Amino acid sequence: MKKTAPTSHPISGLFSLLLFGLFVLFLLIMLLFSAQIYQRSIKKADSETDLGTISSYITTKFRQHDVQDGIFTDELNDIPALCFRDTINNRDYITYLYLDDGSLKELFTATGSSAQANAGTVIASLSDFQIEEKGNGFYYIFLQSTVGNTSEFFLHSSAD
Repeated sequence: MKKTAPTSHPISGLFSLLLFGLFVLFLLIMLLFSAQIYQRSIKKADSETDLGTISSYITTKFRQHDVQDGIFTDELNDIPALCFRDTINNRDYITYLYLDDGSLKELFTATGSSAQANAGTVIASLSDFQIEEKGNGFYYIFLQSTVGNTSEFFLHSSAD
């Protein structure tokens, strides 16, 4: 008896190729959506990290100046600012922290000088920065990142 080789039908090869093509298509779609989700997650995490860094920076500045009359709120060119006073060689200086043109800026200047808000050093990009002196040494700080994440906290001056 002679054995005959099994014959394959041309449609079975086409079906296998079609099934493989669908698998590759779904894999590519899944990768595309995964990449978009990953990008959004990283952007949000970066924004939250930036707010944490800015909060730490403000808190550190606050703690460095936690002495009698070392911390107060004021305005620089009609822009609300958190201010820190330093005395160096019997001369008073003020450091202003304020929001100008979408950036949190810091300006160190001699007391009584005609400081301009646009002369400050950019610390970070923010869409909102609010400071409110609540009394009894408490200061309310509100931050909003450029992507809309917010952070708010209170700081207390033990010198008051």
